Amino acid sequence: MPVRSIIRVAATLACAALVSAPALAESHAEQGQAKYNAGDFTAARTLYTAACMTDGNGEACNNLGAMATKGQGGPKDQTLARDAYRRGCEDAIMPSCGMYGHMLMEGFGGAEQPAQAMDPLGLACKSGMGSACYDLGLIHYFGKAGKADPAKAREAFVLSCPDYGADGCYNAGVMLRDGEGGPVDMAGAGRNFDQACQGGSGDGCIEYGVIQYGNEDYVNARETFARACNNGAAGGCMNAGIMYRDGTGEAPNPARARQFFNLGCRLGNKDGCAMAESIGQ
Repeated sequence: MPVRSIIRVAATLACAALVSAPALAESHAEQGQAKYNAGDFTAARTLYTAACMTDGNGEACNNLGAMATKGQGGPKDQTLARDAYRRGCEDAIMPSCGMYGHMLMEGFGGAEQPAQAMDPLGLACKSGMGSACYDLGLIHYFGKAGKADPAKAREAFVLSCPDYGADGCYNAGVMLRDGEGGPVDMAGAGRNFDQACQGGSGDGCIEYGVIQYGNEDYVNARETFARACNNGAAGGCMNAGIMYRDGTGEAPNPARARQFFNLGCRLGNKDGCAMAESIGQ
């Protein structure tokens, strides 16, 4: 079975989605929404700027931040986006809090300030924003704002799953499996690895398959390893191949074993090349 995995750091988050202005929004925000809906991004960005910076409309600030992040209606401007998301968060717009916290944590649009990121991320996480919980977990796990706190990291990663998908679920699974930040919880680890697997994580599938294998659920373990292989994880191909070769969970199937070993070989596992060849035609 494969070497155990470690905590993963996800790629940069996408910008927050635009939110609709409320029915009684101030005129700049209403006009900005209409221009955005009509595809006139330049006019929309100008109007959202006025609604945010002059009128103090939090939804408009969130929308301005999204447009500045993506470069809609003008150049990409992380400094402007960070300020707009800050203003949106101050008006209790939770997507803005999540994005503002992320930018503070990563140093986008200004200095890297992970300690200052914790409050907006905490607000967004409590509102159910999984990506904010994930970022909060990273800060606690790696001690970005001071001393590492595995217990708080574990709590945050668990809260991030399944909303944040593969990475949050995977990290939660690792900590539950290894007893980091709390007692070992193999049932909880299995649930989180399963969610990570469903989210497209090959490593999550491998880890879930390992748990199933340990529980002697060989038929499902073999299927999970096969899914890991399909998700691009060479270790999943190797594990599935071994189980088909040895007849674990069903009668031996040399043809299927060779197929998985060849897939492992193509994904860079040299043992797969040799094991496929040893089975022959």
